[in-house]
Amino acid sequence: MKTLRAPLLVLAALLLPGALFSSAAADSVRLGNLLITIDGAITPKALPRHEAAPITLDLSGTLKSVDGSHPVALKTLDLEFDRNGHLNTKGLPTCSVSKLQSTLTAQAKAACGPALVGEGKVFAEIAFPEQAPFDASGPLLIFNGVPKGGKQVLIFHVYAHVPAPTTFVTTALISKQGGKYGTRALVSIPTVVSGQGSLTSFKAKLNRTFTYKGQKQSLLTASCPTGTLYAHGTFAFVDGSKASGDVVRGCTPKG
Repeated sequence: MKTLRAPLLVLAALLLPGALFSSAAADSVRLGNLLITIDGAITPKALPRHEAAPITLDLSGTLKSVDGSHPVALKTLDLEFDRNGHLNTKGLPTCSVSKLQSTLTAQAKAACGPALVGEGKVFAEIAFPEQAPFDASGPLLIFNGVPKGGKQVLIFHVYAHVPAPTTFVTTALISKQGGKYGTRALVSIPTVVSGQGSLTSFKAKLNRTFTYKGQKQSLLTASCPTGTLYAHGTFAFVDGSKASGDVVRGCTPKG
């Protein structure tokens, strides 16, 4: 098994809000034949030192091979987030995987609209044997799922033509932990076209407010006690290779 280490937590925010506290400038990382580029921002960048404040996360990114060949497919993500960033789902309506299976985008929204926490778009490249690769894309929906074993769950829904119309549904199980990283998420990436498809780019926006017990709540909150926020992730690919690393991003403490 080959292991590659680099400042790499760039794909995390495709699947999990709060996974990356990014600056507005794009970052690129080369891992062997893979080149990963991310661009994103949180709003606002100025955050309280000691109290968590609502934030909005906008992200986009690409994954491609340097030599133009079909990129290796991502299999799993193991993510750890800064203890000063929080995913708040208490009191937020939930959805279940069973309600989203085999649904179109509009049907998924109709079934689980109150649990919707983010939207975007996902792009993939499909490479069948003895055929030229072609692109496929579909809308990304992110829902708050039913907690499992006391842990938060997020559900990801993509409906795409790859080349036949297909619905992809997967989940992230989120757990709390101590130390520098306060939250951990384990995510499985769905197999695309029997392994012939690979993620190539994405864009997503996460910003949800709701009311719980008469109080206004925000899905994403963060504080900035030191001017720095951290994240760590390990990415496993279907060829057995792994990439892990850290991201350090600045924020502006206020108050």
